[in-house]
This record gives sequence, structure tokens and C-alpha cells, in this order.
Amino acid sequence: MDFKRKLRGLRPMPGSGSGGELRTPAVDDERDRMAPLPAALDAEDEGKDARIARLRGLIGEVAERHDRRSRRSGARASEPQPVPVGELQDTPHGELHVVERWLEPDACHGRVPVAGALSVDSSLMAKLALDTELDGVDLSRMLILDTETTGLAGGTGTVPFLIGLSFFDEGVLRVEQLFLRNLGQEVPMLQRLAERIRTASCIVSYNGKSFDWPLLRSRFILNRVPAPELPPHLDLLHCSRRIFKGRLDSVRLVEMEREVLGFHREGDVDGSLIPGLYTGYLRGGDPDVLLPILEHNDMDVVALAALIAELARHFTEVQREGDPRDHLAYARVAARADDAERALHFARAAVDGGGAEAVAVDALSLIAQVQRKRGQPGEAAEALHQALPRSSDPGQLAELHFALAKLYEHGLRDWGRARHHARHTEPVEGPQAHGRRLGRLSRRLLRATARQD
Repeated sequence: MDFKRKLRGLRPMPGSGSGGELRTPAVDDERDRMAPLPAALDAEDEGKDARIARLRGLIGEVAERHDRRSRRSGARASEPQPVPVGELQDTPHGELHVVERWLEPDACHGRVPVAGALSVDSSLMAKLALDTELDGVDLSRMLILDTETTGLAGGTGTVPFLIGLSFFDEGVLRVEQLFLRNLGQEVPMLQRLAERIRTASCIVSYNGKSFDWPLLRSRFILNRVPAPELPPHLDLLHCSRRIFKGRLDSVRLVEMEREVLGFHREGDVDGSLIPGLYTGYLRGGDPDVLLPILEHNDMDVVALAALIAELARHFTEVQREGDPRDHLAYARVAARADDAERALHFARAAVDGGGAEAVAVDALSLIAQVQRKRGQPGEAAEALHQALPRSSDPGQLAELHFALAKLYEHGLRDWGRARHHARHTEPVEGPQAHGRRLGRLSRRLLRATARQD
């Protein structure tokens, strides 16, 4: 039973005025029957009155606490603060605050045209992402997604209060931000997101596979909204990490914007401050604190479109002005995607790029791996021989000799050269395997010499 309904039976004593005592009907009836009380019961009556007084005091304290909770609850349920931008839309599932803007057709993010993402070949993007599901996807129907949340740790207590979306509409990038004005009103926002996902050919995010989508999926479940089936998901964090971890200390999106897109954010809000700013808004603070959050999210979803265009442009053709470390990274990705020609093209650019010798040695080793896989042991051996004089690291030199020993033994069947390189392979394969290899090659060399005689 509701606590207020429990208190309805309490009323002031007749004649007591506004400051009268509170009695229950049962107490009043008993009082009418027993008055006046015998003198012998005065002491006992005084004890009862004391207990009743304490009970009244407890009831008063509980009632006061309940009133305080009611006032706080009423404040939380009050009309939320107005959002300084966007509009409140009526949807079949409730009111939804939406902030929209359309970019100019020739808009750039930094030095990169945003619309360049429309000309990206999906098969190329599938190789760059190492995800065959992206092959054949219509990238003009991509849906870029990024969330701002009440916490960075994830979990069921974390709420995405802003879902930023961007997608191309008739060749122009459209940004749509879905804002949660009050906690507990997620259903309209999730329903709109589900509609967008159902019409998209793929999802594009930055760390969305690990953070954004698992969080959103949990919100669908907790709000009893059917989660849409997710199309292929392109997580650009994974692509950026494969390419740029060799030369950048961080692959945060703001770093990618600065280093790859040539875009520098000015006055951008730190992501760690965003949950606190939103909490302040919910508590009745200045709604203008939402503006830097909305701008931060807007830049994120626009940057991802530009990043797709720039990564694909670099992967399509070697940019001679590019960093040799980037060339080597693209070569490794191409090799993993079984694109041998592209891998060799980028690896040779890394060798000729004038970078550190260590990069050239790694690139030549990659060339040898690709050529060996293509059934070209001679070209593989040539690449390894070019790498040997460039290396000064003992461990790396042992690896190069080991690769040459195997090539000459199994691919080129040159026992003499195989044994020559095998003399340097003990740090790689250990003393026992090293001894067996030398013994095996010596016996083969003796038999080959005997046959020639």
C-alpha cells in the first residue's frame, strides 16, 4: 500500500486547533469509552501516553522523509531544460529531440573532401579492413555512428545520451544527432536508430565493435526494443591501428584527424568531461553546456567519412610523399588480404622511401615472404640477400639467415648455400634443431658431390 494512503487515517484531535495531536480512529473510540480513567490507572496511562508520543514522533519523521523524497522525485520528473539547438519531433514512440545539419556538397574535413567516401571501391575497403563481408557493399548507403555516454566504462549503468549519425543523401552528407533530454526516455531514440540501421548497407564507427554497438545492443534489450540485425560493420579504429601504430604514439580519432586529414580541432571538449557536463544539464544547469558536446560528436561522424576516403586513396596507389612506415603497413595489410601485387608494390616503396634501415629490412623480408608464397624462391632469396647488409641486429640477422637456409634447402635445393646460411641459425632454432639441420645438409651435400663424381 502507498505510504500516503497509510497516512490518510490520521487526523487532528477535535478542539486541538491547527497544532492538535494526531490520533487514529481506534484510539479515539477507545478514549471515548474509557474516559474518565480510574486514578489507579494514571501511572499506566502516563506510560501509554509516552509510548504514543514516541510513535507520533516516528510517524512525523517518516512522513517528513517521504515528503522530501516526493519533492526530489517531482523535480526529476519536471520538464527538462530546453536544448539550445535542434527540434523536438513527435514520433509514434514518443517525443525525440533531433539536431540536423547538411554539409555542402564540396565540404572538406581538413584537406580531405568528405564526398570522397562515395567513390571508394568496397572490394578495396574489404581488403583494408580484412573483412570479406564488406566486399560488394554499396558504400553510398553507409551509416556512420558515434555515441556520447554517461560513462566511459560501459556496462548496463552507462546510457548513450547522444547518438550521432551521418549518411549520404543524394550525394551530400547529412548529420543527424539524437539527444536524450531525460533519463528513462530512450525508446524513441532507439527506435529511430533501428530505422536507420535497417536501411543502411553497412555501419561505420571508430571503436564501435568494442564499445558503441555492445552498449547500444544492451540498451535495446533493457528498454525492450527489438534490436535490428546489424549489417557489415567497418570499424576504422582497427584499420587505423594496423596502418599507423608504427609511427604514431596514439591512434585516437583526433590524432587521425591531425596526422592524416590535416584537421585541427580548436576548443574541443575533452571526452572525459562529457559525462559530467550532461549530468549538470540534467540537474538543471545551463543548457548551453550541451553545445560543445554536440559539436564534438558532429566532428566525429564527419571525420569518419573523410577518413574512409583518405585511407582508401592511400591504399589505391602509393603516395610517394608518404612515410615509408605507412607504405610498409599498407604492404602488410595487402599481404594478409592475399593481394600479392599490391603488397609488393607498397613494400618496394617502403624500401626505396629513404626511411630507416630497419623499415627497409622489414619490407624486404615481407617481399621474400610474398614471393615464396607465389612460388618464386629465387626472387625471395634475392630480397633476403638485399636485406642482410642493411641489418645490424644480431637477432634479425639470424632470422634472415634462417629464411635463406630454408629457401636454399627446400626451394632452390642448393645444399652448399643452405649449409652456409644454416651456420648462423642457432639463435633462431636452438642447438638441437641447428645440429640436425647442419648434419642433414652435410649428408645431402656429400651425396650430391658423390653423384657428380
